[in-house]
Amino acid sequence: MVDFDSPDEEAYERVTNPERFQAVVDAARGMIGEVVKTYEVESTPGNQSVDFPDWIGPFVEVMRLRPSQGAPLTFLFTEFPGVIVRVGDWCVEGLPACGCDACNESPPEIVERLSDLVDAAVEGRFEEELTKRTLTYTVSGRSGSESTERRLVRGEWKRRGVPAVHRWPAWSKR
Repeated sequence: MVDFDSPDEEAYERVTNPERFQAVVDAARGMIGEVVKTYEVESTPGNQSVDFPDWIGPFVEVMRLRPSQGAPLTFLFTEFPGVIVRVGDWCVEGLPACGCDACNESPPEIVERLSDLVDAAVEGRFEEELTKRTLTYTVSGRSGSESTERRLVRGEWKRRGVPAVHRWPAWSKR
């Protein structure tokens, strides 16, 4: 029997037209420009080994956005092309998350996810919590909230910092 809902095994190892994700990179750069123009924020080059110590792949640039108040944003632009965004102290998301043909991620949907994360940070609708066992972050929006929880491996919390809850305030406008 053939399962029509599952992609073929080779699709998990294949990336057709990775250039389609350049739209995500372009959108991220546009968002950075708008945020810098609108909010009291310092924009500086970042450092991959400090800002994204778990990233081992090739990258183009790291950009830090540090507001006068609120959750910081840091972007790592990959050669793939793609974007890894850090929101606050502990939330890190890769966009696209995978990029393979089997996952078949949609660039417009990825851009929407990125926009939701950036908007939540600058509008004070982002919170995160680190415990000795879990890392949880919540993005609140106009139609509700979405929480992501990840169990940590034993002792992982130690390299992330002191367990805490951060309810980040909105960024100050210029």
